[in-house]
Amino acid sequence: MTLEDLDNTFPNGFHDATISDLVRDYENAKLSLKVDILIGLPDDPTPDADRYRSGELIFHGVLFCVIEPPDPESAFRHPGCVWFRFSKMETGAVPEPLMKSLPPDTLCYSLFVLDWWSHIHVAAADVSFVWSDTATRSF
Repeated sequence: MTLEDLDNTFPNGFHDATISDLVRDYENAKLSLKVDILIGLPDDPTPDADRYRSGELIFHGVLFCVIEPPDPESAFRHPGCVWFRFSKMETGAVPEPLMKSLPPDTLCYSLFVLDWWSHIHVAAADVSFVWSDTATRSF
């Protein structure tokens, strides 16, 4: 599965999704992100339009995860979950020799952390998602 596939399964995609936890499991080549996904729709009555549900975004067969330092002018000093958006990793995000050494079907993504004005770059074989709970909540 890809992040694009997952993005198409949620009512709002990853729009307004947040990361609350990141765990890199080196032994199992896994990166797990605890995320909150906006499941409320704009036409839903308030507060239903702002409903979120928790889940786990899991990258499998992780070859690397690079977390850029935050911009010094960003809100990095404030604890709490961070908003993100994803894209395919752009050329130059990591050294070219590293990119050339990856297997051909490697998924390469950049998660732009809006609160930091910087990226988390991930190269992995696959990605999956599981809901962590059945309850919803509003932010």
